Amino acid sequence: MNLVSWLCAAGAIILWASFATLVSHAPQVPPLLLTGVALSLGSVTCLFRAREWRVPFRTMAFGTVCLFVYHVSLVMAFRLAPIAEANLINYLWPLLLVLLGTSLRRGADCAAKIVGAMLGFGGCVVAIGSASGSLAFSMAHCVGYATALLAAIIWAVYSLGARWLPPFSSWAVGGFCLGAGVLAIVSHLLFEPRFTPSGSDCLWMTAIGLGPLGISFMLWDRALRQGNASQIGILAYGTPVLSMLGLALAGQVTDRDWSTIFLASTLIVAGVAVASLGPVVLRQGPSVQSGSAERRSTDGRT
Repeated sequence: MNLVSWLCAAGAIILWASFATLVSHAPQVPPLLLTGVALSLGSVTCLFRAREWRVPFRTMAFGTVCLFVYHVSLVMAFRLAPIAEANLINYLWPLLLVLLGTSLRRGADCAAKIVGAMLGFGGCVVAIGSASGSLAFSMAHCVGYATALLAAIIWAVYSLGARWLPPFSSWAVGGFCLGAGVLAIVSHLLFEPRFTPSGSDCLWMTAIGLGPLGISFMLWDRALRQGNASQIGILAYGTPVLSMLGLALAGQVTDRDWSTIFLASTLIVAGVAVASLGPVVLRQGPSVQSGSAERRSTDGRT
């Protein structure tokens, strides 16, 4: 996978990791209003290429609906289930992305990426479990878990959508953000109490819109177009770890056990390494072994 893909994926992941920290500064803003305003503002990052928003209707509908349903599902999951458990289920999406990205492949490639994905998910479990103190799933919150799983499926499908649709510019994501933002604002007007944001709230919503819910989507789209979806999906497991670090640096998390952060990071890095280098090692194994046997045979003849 080329350097540009890695950099775009890393940029998107870092921006997403800042989401929790930024949201923590606007705790009074209703979730749908915050999401709607931030997504609408996020479209501004692509406004100078608005001509490239002209895409077939089904492409626009796909992007808009996916962004809207993903965020609404995640908001509902956080309300209907404990945030730690819901967030862990949501982070099944990188694993789903790996499985969908390797579903048509066999052999070393597929095996290494699935093992890497499982290591990355293990790191995610450590990160989120340490943040919450414990993970305790309960049938009483099954609806919340279901909506979190829906969010994970939607994001995995959206991430691979560009490969299933007619070619379109990455800048068209700005149109997706605007459409999803409008839908979220309408949902706020229908389902949430009226709220007038303060100047500080507007500032933080702008930061969220321009970063985690704006340019990050364009970077993610560019990374998946030019890179390996499976490897990028495993790299995305770094998001909860970076999110924890951001919250800690912002003073939102205290008494953090840094050893768990190190362990989670190690598992995630190992997962990326296995997914990236495993297929090469496994494919080279037989040739290396045969080469060694040939050298031994030559040595024996001499």
